[in-house]
Amino acid sequence: MQVIDLRNRDRQLHTDMVPRTACALGFFDGVHIGHRALLASACDAAEQIGASPAVWTLSAPPFPERGAQITDMNERLALFASAGIRYVFLSSFSEIQSFSPERFVEEILLGVCHVSAVVCGFNFRFGAGARGNSDTLSALLAHHGIPLHIIDPVMLDEAPVSSTRIRAALSAGDIELAARLLGRSYSINRTVVHGKALGRKIGIPTVNQAIPPYMQIPKEGTYASVVTLDGIAYPSVTNIGRRPTVDEDDHVLNAETHIIGFDGWLYDRPLSVSLRRRLRDEMAFNSIDALCAQIHCDIAASVSLHESTSDFKTKEIP
Repeated sequence: MQVIDLRNRDRQLHTDMVPRTACALGFFDGVHIGHRALLASACDAAEQIGASPAVWTLSAPPFPERGAQITDMNERLALFASAGIRYVFLSSFSEIQSFSPERFVEEILLGVCHVSAVVCGFNFRFGAGARGNSDTLSALLAHHGIPLHIIDPVMLDEAPVSSTRIRAALSAGDIELAARLLGRSYSINRTVVHGKALGRKIGIPTVNQAIPPYMQIPKEGTYASVVTLDGIAYPSVTNIGRRPTVDEDDHVLNAETHIIGFDGWLYDRPLSVSLRRRLRDEMAFNSIDALCAQIHCDIAASVSLHESTSDFKTKEIP
């Protein structure tokens, strides 16, 4: 998959090489099952007209104050690639926020993305002041003989799938609903950082992942999880929180995972931790011994789920 960053001053050198595309439009935070419908439609349209499936998206959320991100840019790009997308065009919101709908179509979709077909959601908005909608886009593209495929909302439990619903599910600790909306387990995809090595000292080694403040996380607590390393899926236990038993003054949000049956060096390595079931709230214990006893109970619960529940072992979408 080729990523073309339209913020780059040399973008013309790259876009001159772009073939005709069938392009899906949106921010795609979470790349959930509703977004997957758009990506699949772009791939189908591309196959029908002999074009390349593509995505146009923003490099960062246009209104970050409206909600934390479910997926960062690297995660979105990996999910686009797994869905069969060949080209991704990245714009910054500051660059295009003053564009009229007409200018967006002329300069971005035609001039850069080389669209021969376009896909958007029923609620897609574009242009200065969000003046343009799917009907506007359809009319503008029709002047150039380019079809627009408008995707209806994907429903789950009689409600539309949306990034807002996923954020709400995660905030409530409903990791299983979040997984159904995403079409895959919610995962923490961050580099392993150095911690205080307390887990290793008490015989329960852990890996630590710092979570940036702009990322959406599940409700703080302990989760049964899975870590796949070198093709092997290991059951694991992940605590998301601020470790109240050992870090009374620590306000840094952290994901700390004990990988059951693995004892290797993972520092500075990107790691994906898939959360599968919420086990309990984060708790403050009176002693390290009490903490250890509870962790061993959590480990047993995670192993039991891993061995007995087929859904727990479902292969992840890359």
